[in-house]
Amino acid sequence: MDGTAGPPRTAALRGIPLCCPGDGRLLLQAEAGLLCSHCGTCYPAPGGVPVLIHDARSAFAIADYIGGAGYEGAAYGRAADAASGPRRWWRRLARALGDAPSSIRHPGPEAALGYVAALRPSPRVLVVGSGGLRLGGPADCVVQIDVAFAPGVDAIADGHDLPFPDGTFDLVVAVAVLEHVADPQRCVAEIRRVLAPGGHVHAVTPFLQPVHMGAYDFTRFTPIGHRRLFRGFDEVAAGIALGTGSVAASTLRGALLSVSSRRWWRVLAGSAALLATPVLRRLDRWLPNGADAASACWFFGRRREGDPVSDRALVGSYREGFGMGPLSLPRPPSRTAEAASPIAPPKSRT
Repeated sequence: MDGTAGPPRTAALRGIPLCCPGDGRLLLQAEAGLLCSHCGTCYPAPGGVPVLIHDARSAFAIADYIGGAGYEGAAYGRAADAASGPRRWWRRLARALGDAPSSIRHPGPEAALGYVAALRPSPRVLVVGSGGLRLGGPADCVVQIDVAFAPGVDAIADGHDLPFPDGTFDLVVAVAVLEHVADPQRCVAEIRRVLAPGGHVHAVTPFLQPVHMGAYDFTRFTPIGHRRLFRGFDEVAAGIALGTGSVAASTLRGALLSVSSRRWWRVLAGSAALLATPVLRRLDRWLPNGADAASACWFFGRRREGDPVSDRALVGSYREGFGMGPLSLPRPPSRTAEAASPIAPPKSRT
């Protein structure tokens, strides 16, 4: 990433206003980046990508992104692309094996976008922790944020303080994100805040998975714990994203690698685990225990108005709502049945 400061790529943000992550006031465009006229903070835009981090409340710091890479995060394939010869092909093969699909075909972000688009034409979408995820087409209003520079990322932002006005988006997507934040409840509260009335969230979060990304891996959720995390939403659909076979694949890799720290063994053991991963993931749908032994869960819900879902109701719904889940989202209600009116112009936080 070019460390040279420049004007933010406002065109990529589709005209969506940006707010100061510290006090929520609208930001003004300045020569060096974006300026908060209330607190006086100037947020730089190296390479045209605004860095909207609140240093006092974040694990990241603006200074790290100026003249450097900042947090580099997951590789997003860059390691494989930087290699050459046989190593390049091996890394690409390893990535393909490690990303082998599960036999559980749960509805993904594209299905969520299709559901919301059927309710509201030209929906505004926020992808939190976008990484390598590409959602929608060129004509869609999709804003992608992350804490690492990556292709397609429109802004560097921390999910604990989303730099957008209240009620800005129709859909927020957070895939493999909430395990990497220090305070997931606060992040989900931010997701709810930036959603318009009647807006939707789509999230996929690990349950039984080993630590990944080191110090930036904080939390796991049981299926009912994941539902409670989104108690400010009415459930449209939910289920298992990765099942017991995927748990077996990750456990096998961890067990083999723990035998020895010698390089030759780690290469051999890691290769064996990768070769077993596609086979074990194909067993996800056919192994027993369902959600109680899932590798990851997904949730798709509609912003709830009024009181959140009570813990008593959540506990009472356990056996009914935490099975394998549907293979597709239900048919969305007609637009005339939508309780929410068309989105009003967003307001800044005060």
